[in-house]
Amino acid sequence: MTTIQHEIQAINTKFDQAFNAKQADSIAALYAENAVVMPAPAGTPVSGTQAVKEFFAGLINAGVIEHQLTLIDAVEDGNLAYQRGTWAAAMAGEDGTKQTFGGNVHLVYRKQADGQWKAVTHIWN
Repeated sequence: MTTIQHEIQAINTKFDQAFNAKQADSIAALYAENAVVMPAPAGTPVSGTQAVKEFFAGLINAGVIEHQLTLIDAVEDGNLAYQRGTWAAAMAGEDGTKQTFGGNVHLVYRKQADGQWKAVTHIWN
């Protein structure tokens, strides 16, 4: 794995841990101030860390569990990097039956002044 792949994998791990621990604040901290999240299918985009926090809090409160990001590739070019991969999650139905779902994911990151990578766009299907 390249350095950027290791760094993006670490971000994925932080995201999944925060999501599964129901910590929307920690999820939002992984995004730049001007980040845009574009939910699927054809959901309304949300912009800014507060909106990102509220969006993911809504998913958590709706009962989405067991979130997992899987890195396929990450590439760095100067102060920008992108990730393509897959995601998976689950929800428990009213009868207690767990339903799993997932798809493809693409994120673009910008290196911040402090050297951290933060997501600036996040889209999935």
